[in-house]
Amino acid sequence: MKSPSLRATAQPSRGRPRVFDEEAFLDGAITLFRSRGFSGVSISDITAATGLTTGSIYKAYKDKEGVFARALDRYVSLREDRLKTRLEKVANGKDKIAELLRDYVELSQGRDGKLGCMVVTGVTQIDQIGAVAGDLGKQLSKRRAALEDLIELGKQDGSIAMTTNVTAAAAVILALLQGMRVIGKVSTLTGDGENFVAQALKLLE
Repeated sequence: MKSPSLRATAQPSRGRPRVFDEEAFLDGAITLFRSRGFSGVSISDITAATGLTTGSIYKAYKDKEGVFARALDRYVSLREDRLKTRLEKVANGKDKIAELLRDYVELSQGRDGKLGCMVVTGVTQIDQIGAVAGDLGKQLSKRRAALEDLIELGKQDGSIAMTTNVTAAAAVILALLQGMRVIGKVSTLTGDGENFVAQALKLLE
């Protein structure tokens, strides 16, 4: 699927700036950063993929780092909305973690898998993305905390063993989830998603 293109529309009043579809622009930038990483994308690549002029990009985002930061915000927001909807469909903590794992299995296969994860590509080039590195660190900490909450929920509702070390289990699952996206970009993660999930859930027994 091609990256979204932008259709800038001139305002009727003479001398007023043109407006653009920022969501479409950021979606195009997300696709580039996911597939090529931060260092593999230039401003000219972004203009070619989105149709927004170089001047407009610098005016709106200052530099490539600024584009990456805004694109990362949108990427994370869309992922969180997707996961929230998916996890609301299941009741107990263990089932929520199972559903989270299924989501990552799906994202680590096919086109999405080959395209890659923007968070992972950012982390692998952490020394090149400037101040955005702090945002990535916060994002990973937030994900670990969310996993801790799900594990604690499972312990309270009886779906996860009370002897489970919440902190350690959350750290292992987080590492597994991020590693899944790395493998999915270069190879086939698994031919049996449900068995993969079942094996991963043994961490909580």
